[in-house]
Amino acid sequence: MAHQFKVGISGAGVIGATHADALSGLENVTLVAIAEPREEAGLAFAGRWGCTHYHSYPDMLANADIDVVVIATPSGLHPDQVVLAAEHGKHVITEKPMAITTEGLDRMIQATEQAGVKLAVIFQNRLSLDVVTVHRALAQGAFGKPILANGTMYWHRTQEYYDANGGWRGTWALDGGGALMNQAIHTVDQLQWLMGGVQEIKAFTATLNHQIETEDVAAAAFVYTNGALGTMAATTCATEDRKPRIEIIGTGGRVTLEANEITVWESALSREEIVLTDADRNLVGDWRADEPWGTAHRRQFRFILDAIENNHQPYVSGTEARAAVDIILGIYRDANG
Repeated sequence: MAHQFKVGISGAGVIGATHADALSGLENVTLVAIAEPREEAGLAFAGRWGCTHYHSYPDMLANADIDVVVIATPSGLHPDQVVLAAEHGKHVITEKPMAITTEGLDRMIQATEQAGVKLAVIFQNRLSLDVVTVHRALAQGAFGKPILANGTMYWHRTQEYYDANGGWRGTWALDGGGALMNQAIHTVDQLQWLMGGVQEIKAFTATLNHQIETEDVAAAAFVYTNGALGTMAATTCATEDRKPRIEIIGTGGRVTLEANEITVWESALSREEIVLTDADRNLVGDWRADEPWGTAHRRQFRFILDAIENNHQPYVSGTEARAAVDIILGIYRDANG
């Protein structure tokens, strides 16, 4: 019989609710606690999900009968909360970005390794059949030698969005950045995962349309580890949301992903000729590009909990998840000179 996991969530905001909904669909999970200093929000969350409300995160860790903590608080709070969870012997699943500084990344990984607990980060967009197919196709040389890989994320965010919930978004202390660190990090993660990492960065950032500390537009150029070149452009100043897009050009073809779905495929190999492993197929299951919000979160939670139960590396581990943050921090360093 599968282990029954008792889970506590830190943060009763939108992401906390998304995680609670995703976890509620898993038979081996019982949501037992929510840590939320805003009493009204915390009590409403507890009433909806049938768990106990704690006013403080340390109080939940000290008193709730939990073995896994899900961190759904502003990004700048993640390192301290992960370290404290590790000190209490709790496995940790945190929303992206896992941290917003190199020091925070190091602390989280070191603390969980020393405590012998797992650290996983939510990057649900990797769990797409089309994204996994492109990843495998690149490994099989379906597009020849990779030459160019570009990513774009053009979204719309109002000033009210940044001002809401105490105004933590768009601040260096709690958001760690703007359009890149908060919104485009999924596209950055997919780019670096598909291309095998980034080894050199040149970048510009600016704040052109919002009253915030951090950037609302960014443009970066990369040299990938495989020798290919590429770019990443992101903004929250668009008049409406556009689908995040990745285009990869090779000597033998090209492929385009829009919102995790293949929209262009030019290759001597058909998609049906790309050989997915059993692990690939187990990972993506019956994923559809139009599946309801939170379904991919649930799938990733399932794999993370299996890793905890069977003592192997979770999907996506903290060590792996830091790559996207390291790249974004590199963009900020180059842009701000």
